[in-house]
Amino acid sequence: MYDTGGTRSVCDYAALDYDVNARINWLKGELARADETATRPARGDEDEAGTVALAPALTPAEAYRWFGAFLGLFPPAAIFSNFLFSSAGREKMLVPVLFCVVMNAVCWLVGMKVGGAVGRLIGDPRNHSRAGLVFKSVLLAVAWAVATGGAGGAVFFGFGALFGAMFALPVALVAFPVFAALHRLHARGGMIEARSLWPLAYGVPGVVAALILSVE
Repeated sequence: MYDTGGTRSVCDYAALDYDVNARINWLKGELARADETATRPARGDEDEAGTVALAPALTPAEAYRWFGAFLGLFPPAAIFSNFLFSSAGREKMLVPVLFCVVMNAVCWLVGMKVGGAVGRLIGDPRNHSRAGLVFKSVLLAVAWAVATGGAGGAVFFGFGALFGAMFALPVALVAFPVFAALHRLHARGGMIEARSLWPLAYGVPGVVAALILSVE
């Protein structure tokens, strides 16, 4: 059997997208939890409705995609802010500000793209031991930093790529293992509920940015 385009067999299970499998596994787990809850003594209609309701959830690729985006946005913005406010000759700051805005935008976009790739490589975090997950997240943090920092720095006449990667590396080495550990704690079947993800995706890069701003 083939699809309407005749490009591949619908019987080829190996071609199924990982994200689809992850969503199906997560949904099965949530339905099992809902069924288990339904067999317990009633605790009131409002409480039971809140327990059984299925919240939106994201795959590892989606979770790391947003984390990578905010990590590519907040810490670089903090670095650029420190640079701009400490620079002399502020009457001629238009060109440096434009460069910083463009570099920050590039870091945001590339950080989002590479973050999604990192999430796909990690997959279900509970398939790894805690130590194994931290080790893998450190290796992938290096790749993320080189790609994101290098792309953002390259806006500055190309040779800024080296400095961009150097600035991004310590940020990634701190943030990625922390996020990976917290993501593993909240994920079920590789999926994490949106209400649990957003504090992590915003919070970890935000704390790193705040630490950078505190450096004089």
